[in-house]
Amino acid sequence: MAACFMAAGAHAPPTQPLSSMVADYRLISSTTAPDGNWRFTKARLAVSRLDDRHLLIRMACEWEDSPKEACGDWWTAQMRNDGLYLQDTNTESLAMRFDPATRTWTLIRHGYDVAGTVRTDVFGVDEQPDTDPALMRRMKKAQSSFDASIKVKSFGHYSKWDYKRAQISSSAK
Repeated sequence: MAACFMAAGAHAPPTQPLSSMVADYRLISSTTAPDGNWRFTKARLAVSRLDDRHLLIRMACEWEDSPKEACGDWWTAQMRNDGLYLQDTNTESLAMRFDPATRTWTLIRHGYDVAGTVRTDVFGVDEQPDTDPALMRRMKKAQSSFDASIKVKSFGHYSKWDYKRAQISSSAK
């Protein structure tokens, strides 16, 4: 399903350096189609550089229907000659787009439910520090999860992972 999004989106490699993506982002909108409650009421992304070719993208969130339930994730991305790619592990249902003109991230996730629900989350740069205790705690948990990743034991260092299937598109709206 993520491939469908990628086929419809621009495939041009990012024209901005990785450093232009590094920032904290706040949730602008979270929508689902068909309409439902599989969306966030609040969320943040934190994008940081791991090295000259890799980014770490951490997310802390709050579910609309279960605000106290754990909600967060992390991904790595690798810059290659033909663009920026998301890690291949556990990203089959996820597509990402970064718009360098507006510095917004769009995450599109396809659900595994019968209705084939698709959630679209849009994040914009946030210059203000996060003060929400739940989101701060969940962001720390996402960082700890990356730091202590079982993937390292199974797949090696993030620089050795596969980054082939999910290109992060870069397009101006």
